[in-house]
Amino acid sequence: MELYPQAAKLGWTPTKIGIFFRAGLLVGFVGGKENKAMITEQSFLKLIDFVNDVNRDRHINT
Repeated sequence: MELYPQAAKLGWTPTKIGIFFRAGLLVGFVGGKENKAMITEQSFLKLIDFVNDVNRDRHINT
């Protein structure tokens, strides 16, 4: 989240990102003693691009 402040502008929180991961919208794995999800940066950026495209389309069509 620190590297990509645009995610916060979309209203994303670490909890929401975890939900996206569990729903299969992000690529990664769960590991470690704390059972934390590690997602790939590429899948994160692709999801941001997709959401931005959808939001642009909504704005144009309203």
